[in-house]
Amino acid sequence: MIFEYEILIRCEPASAFAFLRDKHALPQREGSPVLSLEKLTPGPVGVGTHFREVVQMLPCFRGEILSKVTRCDQSAHLEESFQAPYMRGYVAYTFRAEDGQTRLVQFERLQLLGWLQVFSWVVASTLKSRLQSRLWDIKMVLESR
Repeated sequence: MIFEYEILIRCEPASAFAFLRDKHALPQREGSPVLSLEKLTPGPVGVGTHFREVVQMLPCFRGEILSKVTRCDQSAHLEESFQAPYMRGYVAYTFRAEDGQTRLVQFERLQLLGWLQVFSWVVASTLKSRLQSRLWDIKMVLESR
């Protein structure tokens, strides 16, 4: 599955980049599918930093996702690979200045593993709306600062 979404945010690219880079330091909003998020690697976030997330994937299914920063170009590009027992993937964010704002582009590739591949269409449909909603949430938070 491949997803690509973009949104225009009234803030500088450096602010949007720092927000996503330091996601572990932000409080989780109520109703978020991310139940917990912790940075496992000491020091500032950069290439090689590891994270652990516990997420509510479906109403009765939660899982642990381990991720690793694979690219971190200050205020321009941020990438992570991630894996769980039932999936693996990659997410990349690009931050481009545009008319005093930031165009945030999110590209995500997800592969379900094993018997879960049968449910790809359900996961794709659910994830599509969650990814779009997440970009709007990011926009609302950054624009309210």
